[in-house]
Amino acid sequence: MGGPPWLAWTFASVVIVVAAYCLTRLLVSWRQHRPSDRRIDAIHVLMGVAMAGMLVPRLRVFWAGGWEVVFGISAAWFAWLAIREFRGRATVGGRPGHHLQHVLACGAMLYMFLAAATAAKTGGPAMSGMAADAAHAPTLALVLAFALFGYVIWTADRLSSLAPVAALAAGAAPVPVFAGAAAGGGASPAVGGEDGHGTPGDDGQAPPSHGQQVPLSPRLAACCEIAMGVTMGYALILML
Repeated sequence: MGGPPWLAWTFASVVIVVAAYCLTRLLVSWRQHRPSDRRIDAIHVLMGVAMAGMLVPRLRVFWAGGWEVVFGISAAWFAWLAIREFRGRATVGGRPGHHLQHVLACGAMLYMFLAAATAAKTGGPAMSGMAADAAHAPTLALVLAFALFGYVIWTADRLSSLAPVAALAAGAAPVPVFAGAAAGGGASPAVGGEDGHGTPGDDGQAPPSHGQQVPLSPRLAACCEIAMGVTMGYALILML
């Protein structure tokens, strides 16, 4: 791939840490019944492993063509959730259309693996030099990169609005709706709503009661979104 090897290893290390952390969130949420959007944590685990293998080939753990299937299905799933939201079928508590950000991320992953596979079949480099390939669409890569970087900036700008775990534990602050939007996680079914994005109140903002577990950190979840967005944007830039 293009770019300095040390930078590729740096980004690969970052996404591996993100994947490990999100896997930990899944286990803690399951064992301790603490609210977290398990779908988003799961897709971050998959994205972290996939991106690490794309950036550093020796870290690949999946067969050729496997990731395309995974992210194709994931993009379709989040697109269905987004359509259901816009049709008014989603449960309360989530920002309308927030699933679109995950459609974008899964779509970007799908595009990168399809482009890399096309270049490999035609004998070109997997990441750099693909602009010369007739099947490659550098304009789409640029659009996806700008969209991801825009989302990263938007998320980072609102990071401070997310309640820290200490405040949630003390019941001093509500679980903000933005936690389900920018952090890639609404509450899990342990908090309320069959879709994992609602809380007991109609406004989707209710402090944890004595019968509820403290949600996993929405700020760290948002940081995972930021790290994945920057890494995917970097990989897309290499494809120009």
